[in-house]
Amino acid sequence: MGAERMMNYLMEKLKERDTGSAENMMNYVVEKLKELLLMLENFGAYVLDQVDAVFPPETREEKLRHWLEVNAPYLIAGVVLLMLFWCCGCCGCRGNRQVKMMTAPGRNFKMPRHAFESNPRSYFRNLHANKI
Repeated sequence: MGAERMMNYLMEKLKERDTGSAENMMNYVVEKLKELLLMLENFGAYVLDQVDAVFPPETREEKLRHWLEVNAPYLIAGVVLLMLFWCCGCCGCRGNRQVKMMTAPGRNFKMPRHAFESNPRSYFRNLHANKI
């Protein structure tokens, strides 16, 4: 959702701006990308400053060891829950979520039903375009 919102914002800004030519539009996009990279660089520096504030280099090892000792049970519980969730997802404990298959129209193989039902016109267009 965030990427879609960003694209819509950029498209609105491009429409508002009187570009005049493709070169001007490309220059505008390049400038905005430079601003984005600068913002990301500044954010990275901010995060590193915050880490240094919470864990000063002089006492970093000591504080991290204490933090790990205090939070170890929660970390272990989280890892176990993630492993159980992953395991149940692999063996099908979450219910029968098999993809319904069908014989592909005009071909001799099976295909997912949702792929055909989502856009049958496109399927047949591609089918006829690929025949010699």
